[in-house]
Amino acid sequence: MVTAWKSFACKILILIIGKLTMTLKDVLLFKDLLPKERLEISKILREKSFKKGEILFFEGEACVRMFIVQTGRIKVYRTNAAARVQTLNLLEPGDTCACNPGCGAWACSASAKALSPCKVWYFSRKDFADLVKEMPKVSQALNSLLANKILKLSSLIEEVSLKTVNQRLANFILELRRKNIEKGGKGLHLHLQVTREEIAQRIGAARESVARNLHRLKRAGTISLGPNEIGILDLAALENIGAG
Repeated sequence: MVTAWKSFACKILILIIGKLTMTLKDVLLFKDLLPKERLEISKILREKSFKKGEILFFEGEACVRMFIVQTGRIKVYRTNAAARVQTLNLLEPGDTCACNPGCGAWACSASAKALSPCKVWYFSRKDFADLVKEMPKVSQALNSLLANKILKLSSLIEEVSLKTVNQRLANFILELRRKNIEKGGKGLHLHLQVTREEIAQRIGAARESVARNLHRLKRAGTISLGPNEIGILDLAALENIGAG
């Protein structure tokens, strides 16, 4: 009886780990690893759930964990002395907050907030640092991820400092289109998972300015607006606006 129970428990454990291992294929950090390597990683992962609006970490805190989004959406942002928020990134399933694990005094450079109920996997900082040292493929993937983050932040600085709100808004819509196409859509009818306030935080503008420019694009026949939806009616015009 005991032997049968142990056999059953082992099968269940294998199924759980197998499901986790398959899911880890969707994480950019681990996509090039062998199944047995992902299995080893699954053994040190922990899982935590957050409610909508909960904070995962605050800017300036010691960086003690590295998160990977399993379900839901997370906003990474900074806040200035006047409490104005600038969204730096929106993390979706498969994305990570991974940073450089090599500095013992590393602190979080931004805050992170759950935009919806979400689940994350996480490593302790030490486990992540050991992982990067022991698996060259993870180290290479991390370097690529960090380079991409720098590129995105450079683009964000250029957008906020050199382009008008209308140009930034056009590029935001074009980015939504690109992501929609990556998921198999046609990129013409875009479902909005963010509020106008969150769009404003993303492009570095006031909410009222976002609303005004959305209606300006609508009146020009460039887009249509619906409940939680934007339709692209004139893609060429939108691209011209974004390019400035």
